[in-house]
Parts: sequence; C-alpha cells; structure tokens
Amino acid sequence: MSERREQTREMLARHHRDGERFVQLMKESFDSRFDELFWAAWKQWVEPAYSDRPVVLDLGAGPGLFVKALAQRYPGIRAIGVEVAPYMLQAVGDLPAGCEIIEEDLHEPKLPLADGTVDAVMCSVVLHEMDQPLRTLQEISRVMHRGGRFYIADWVRAPLEVYVRNQTDETRLFGGDITTAELEDFFIHFVEHNRFSREDMVYLLNHTGFAVIHSEIAKDGRYARIVAEKR
Repeated sequence: MSERREQTREMLARHHRDGERFVQLMKESFDSRFDELFWAAWKQWVEPAYSDRPVVLDLGAGPGLFVKALAQRYPGIRAIGVEVAPYMLQAVGDLPAGCEIIEEDLHEPKLPLADGTVDAVMCSVVLHEMDQPLRTLQEISRVMHRGGRFYIADWVRAPLEVYVRNQTDETRLFGGDITTAELEDFFIHFVEHNRFSREDMVYLLNHTGFAVIHSEIAKDGRYARIVAEKR
C-alpha cells in the first residue's frame, strides 16, 4: 500500500471518528439524502448525458448504497463506486449485476477506465474531506466523455456563527464545561467543512475541463449542489 493511501485512510478515520458508526449513519440517512427530489434533479441534470449503456461513477462510495440504487433504477447500467476506507469497503456486501467497487485513493487516483468512457459522476460530501481535490478532478475529466455530467453535492464555506448554530449548542461551546479535546475536535471539523467555497469549486472545475451548468446553495449557505458538463 502506498504511503499516500495510508495517509488518506488515517485522515478519513479521524474525520469520521467512529468508522462503523459512520457507516450505520450513512445507511440510516440514505433514503432522506437521496429522496425523490434528488432523483428528479438527477433525471433533469444528469440523465440527459447517459449513453445507451451508461457508465456512472460514485466517488467516495462508502458502503455502496448509491451504486446499488443506480442499478435498481437503471437496468443495464454499469455503476462503479470508488472507495478507500476499510470500514466502508467491509460494509459493501453483495453487489447486484452491473455494480462494482474500485479500491482507490482519490488523492492520487488511477482509475482502470479508458479515456472518455464515463457518462456521469456523483461526488457527494467528498471534496471537503480532501487535502487537495485537483488530481480527482483531472482524472474524472480524463475518463468522462465530452458532454458527460458531474454532480457535486458538498459542504462549503460559511461563517463560524452559522456553522455553530447548525452543529452544536452555542451555550455549551462557549461554556466552561466543554473539554479542550471537544473544542479541538469541533474546530478541526469546522476547518474541514469550510475548506472550499462554492466559488472555489467552480474555479477548480473551470480549470479541469468542465463548465458549470447549474449551481445552488442550501442549508443556510453551508451546502452547495453543482452540476458541471465536460467540455
């Protein structure tokens, strides 16, 4: 295993705190995160890029729930998840026909896919966890065909006051009972969740072969949904 991959795994373990618990949280929240409103947006913005035999990537696939949902909704699709965290990979279980998981570090991805063979890519709450996302964006640009669609949903930069209001109790944060370890954990996650602004993401996409065709902000400005098209 490369040193970089091991560093990524250690970073994710710190970010997720308790890997097995985080897997369970992903499972429990999947239907609310990927509800019918999401699938309507996917149909509107991403499905038009599908070929006759669509190939779709899910970056940071976790336990493989999204690739399984794709296979159920789109018979004949090739749904490929990319994941590196061991606790996520262990939770994948059996995959239906047309689904696969690639174990790969997104900080230096080398996907076993030919140039221009991917129709669409999902990237849900992944980029904010990365030390740098440029290699991922460049690799996605390589494997995606012209006109392919890239759907990004992620936490973006917001003022500390807004973050505190949504993440914790203000009285406790500024009170004397909170431990130094809890404060350090809170502010580490604040920095991680505020790593990039929506404008930062658009800038990165513009310089890696994509054109943004849709962008919106949600959750008090803390969350962005961006759809980009491969130029």
